[in-house]
Amino acid sequence: MPKKRTERQRQEAERQARGHQRRLVAREAADREAHAQLVVQRSGDPRYAQRIRQPDGQTVLTWGEADAPRMREALAAQLAAFQEKFGREPGPTDPLFFDPDADEPMPMGQRQWDEGLARVAEAAEAAGVDAAYIHAWREVGYMVTDVNQHLFSAAEVKTYLDAVARYQDGDLGEDVELSAQWGDAAARTPDMLRALVAETIATGGAEAAWGLADVLDEADNAEVAGLAATTAVSVMLAWLAAARERVPATAAAAAVTWVGDHLGSDEADQALVLASVLGHPSAPPLTVEQAFDRLGDATLPALVWLTAGLVAAAAGGNPAWLTQFDPDLD
Repeated sequence: MPKKRTERQRQEAERQARGHQRRLVAREAADREAHAQLVVQRSGDPRYAQRIRQPDGQTVLTWGEADAPRMREALAAQLAAFQEKFGREPGPTDPLFFDPDADEPMPMGQRQWDEGLARVAEAAEAAGVDAAYIHAWREVGYMVTDVNQHLFSAAEVKTYLDAVARYQDGDLGEDVELSAQWGDAAARTPDMLRALVAETIATGGAEAAWGLADVLDEADNAEVAGLAATTAVSVMLAWLAAARERVPATAAAAAVTWVGDHLGSDEADQALVLASVLGHPSAPPLTVEQAFDRLGDATLPALVWLTAGLVAAAAGGNPAWLTQFDPDLD
């Protein structure tokens, strides 16, 4: 659909985007500074692991006091596994972490590492433990913890934590089935939209609603984004149509007036295009499809604004009021 942001809306979006970028840069700079301070604080501290460069250029890793007992146990277990597999102690050139399928001591390959970490992740999930940290380890090739983060650069720490966040958010890559991606999200759509309505009322700003449209527009999976947009539109239209039967006849006009007073005249004009659903006497006589064509990508934001106006005017600003109108999404 064509873009339907007005010039004022575009300027406001650009202003907020610049502000967001400045805050992001400042936060990253603060994170780098804090990490540098942590590296200095832990340098030479025997409580933490240390990376020591030898005169010959080699690097030796020493374990921290708290980690040493666990590492000794882990290495002893691995040594016992080597002896059981090959019937002897490892020599100076033998890999301690070996390929369990090889007849002779061979370094563990990437496949074995991946399979091993996959089993660890499965065990963590079965035990109710957050496996995102293991999945992130598999993805980036290392694990960052509170006690070892000083051994990594700030960029490496951020890369790992970003991967953890993606897995915790459920963004697991292309191998996730479409139905799995969307099934739970569809059921949560009314709650997510209520949160968006609450933010719009609380901030008195239009950009929260534009954020939803932008996220869907920029999504990698167009099919999932299309399902999300369709569901969001269906939920809000159901809310408005059902509320029309419960609210005074003046509520539609009051809703659009609220949008104009708090969000802006352009937003009010766009909300009015859809206000016939609420029975607004001045709404243009359009079908829903015609209204969508007129609004273009402002359709979702306009629905959010109109819904926010209705909640503000008819429900004292409490989005939970919409729950009674939730459609059946099964």
